[in-house]
Amino acid sequence: MNPTIEATFQKIPGDVLKILFRACEDFSCDEPLLELGEFEVRELCHALGNECRAAEEASGQKAMALERLRSRFVWINGWQSWSFAGEIAGMERPRRAFYKRVLNVFVDHPAEVALRQRARRFLHRHDIISHFMLGLRSGDLRLALVSDNVARYMGTSAIGAAGVGRASGTASSGSATDEKADDSAVSGARLVDTFGASSYLPPISFLLRGSKIRIFAYAEGGNFRRGQIVARVAVLIAPGYFALKDKVAGLWGAHGRFEGLRWLSSEAQSAKGAGFEGGGASSGSRAGQGSEEPAHPFHGVIGGYASWYNHYTAIDERIIGADLASIGANNNIVNNYFIRRGRPTVFQIDDGWELAIGDWEAHPEKFPSGMAALACRIRDKNLIPGLWLAPFLLMPDSKTAKAHPEWILRDKDGAPVRAGWNPNWGGDVWCLDLSLPEVEANLTSLFDMVVNEWGYRYLKLDFLYAGLMRGAFAGRKGGAWEHYARIMARILEFSIAADGSPVAFLSCGAPIESTAPFMPLMRSGADTREHWEWPQLRLIGHQGRPSAKLNMQDSIGRAILDKTLLLCDPDVIFCRTERTSLKDTEKFLVGMVAAMFGSQIMSSDDPAGFGRVPPQSGQLSEAEFTNQILDWYQRIESKEFGVERSSLRVREVYRFFSRDKAVYGMINLSDREQFSDGAPVPKHSMLIFGA
Repeated sequence: MNPTIEATFQKIPGDVLKILFRACEDFSCDEPLLELGEFEVRELCHALGNECRAAEEASGQKAMALERLRSRFVWINGWQSWSFAGEIAGMERPRRAFYKRVLNVFVDHPAEVALRQRARRFLHRHDIISHFMLGLRSGDLRLALVSDNVARYMGTSAIGAAGVGRASGTASSGSATDEKADDSAVSGARLVDTFGASSYLPPISFLLRGSKIRIFAYAEGGNFRRGQIVARVAVLIAPGYFALKDKVAGLWGAHGRFEGLRWLSSEAQSAKGAGFEGGGASSGSRAGQGSEEPAHPFHGVIGGYASWYNHYTAIDERIIGADLASIGANNNIVNNYFIRRGRPTVFQIDDGWELAIGDWEAHPEKFPSGMAALACRIRDKNLIPGLWLAPFLLMPDSKTAKAHPEWILRDKDGAPVRAGWNPNWGGDVWCLDLSLPEVEANLTSLFDMVVNEWGYRYLKLDFLYAGLMRGAFAGRKGGAWEHYARIMARILEFSIAADGSPVAFLSCGAPIESTAPFMPLMRSGADTREHWEWPQLRLIGHQGRPSAKLNMQDSIGRAILDKTLLLCDPDVIFCRTERTSLKDTEKFLVGMVAAMFGSQIMSSDDPAGFGRVPPQSGQLSEAEFTNQILDWYQRIESKEFGVERSSLRVREVYRFFSRDKAVYGMINLSDREQFSDGAPVPKHSMLIFGA
């Protein structure tokens, strides 16, 4: 145990069980990881007391089953939205790239080396690693440990009006400096600090070895005073999927968490007046069961068009203009599902418009009229102008890197920190030092230009993990998480444009715990692709490779976060028949997973080419497939779905169920026919009943 940290259990009536980690003395964290404590599963169950016994009785399972490797699933969450998420069993572990290992940067924790050193076991598989949240399941019984560090950031406008946040269901954040002897007392000063960027604590990681759980914080660079709260972890137990989902919804303040995004939703008005029960489901809930009404009132779907999977970086003013002219001119899915129904519709320009990564100005040859003129044309179509940015990245040959080499984050030896490798951009990618006031000012100017001068109202912010990289920070003192929170808060100053209109941010490639308080509309998995797999990247073990299969695996794995912590973006769906190798059953599966376990549906099908290519023999036309998927969307649009892995022995096969138990079925992402609950499920397909 770490002698500088004291761990205590806290159970306030009406609240969940929490573990508070306090500093026993003043100290600075000079190592990448701060060890917080170690707990046995039975110790946690004992601390839960009657709550555990009630869950055991309702589920028909004993808590001791959660300790047994052969009888339990372990739900793990990767560091960021491209990292693996889902249930594993036995000796299973997520893969990592063994060739071209720089690809691991796209999924790894910044202190991955230090984590794996602590997880290593002689002659055994390494400990299971999970970030932000760790879950154990045996039968219907579920135990979860969750970092209590994701209260919705309310901005400086909340200062002096803290009670508003409480009334709206905002989860308590608690500053690292504000909780003393009386943890149940909530002072006005604490509430004010709760909403500030400085309130957020270092992100948490869990290491599971058998029945033993060790907890670490990514606290490098942090300074802590005696008695200061360093971390908080909530301990939850529930007798079913929806019972647990309702508990995390209450913990995370789902009732008021997504208010700033309702303007973007297809059914914003229908969400008003919905009830909320913050205490979770009744103890009698079972898997697929729970309270009849969800504990989170966000309804509807966000959606529209994105250029990426249509053109990738090969875009220019003429190509985007043709897409814009066609999007409302035929029966493509964006027009059918959003525009014609009068729903808010995004038209988002993706990578390829900029001069270079790090030089966020319109490419003069590709977009000679500039980005403001294009945003105006999008608005004239009654669409929401959207734009892609990777604000924390820059290429070595960019004008910014050459003009301001001091802005580049460097390691202790003075070399630029490598934040990735992208052959489409020219190779190695660097990142900005967010501790520098000059970098903060530059980013503020960038967002002011994009929002207030150009007029974009939906910003896809990509590769955000780069903002939490380790480095020798040259500016303000503090840890990477503190610099990240401060910069995210500055960006959110532009969530209302100068003309009073709202602005939405989609976070992508985002560290989940540190980003969720600021930008809860978040990509929930690796990039999808117009092909089922990417064989070469699969062969070398790239965990975050773009593929339809991997994208769905992650989206299923993070389904419990949708409409509780996040509004999950599962990436685009496909209806087209050209430039794709996906079969109809695979496209149907992609489309249904997005609708069942996400809150955003985007398309990158070519609107100008709708129906242009005739289908192959036995294949539906684009129009026929579009009508089919829209019919299914109508059948399930009022349903909320849970999902879990169906077998300890077979990977990539899942059972799903609606909260009202009316709709259920199975999903098979594997490459062979599988049997689930005695029924054969063809490969790459879904069986659905009751809809």
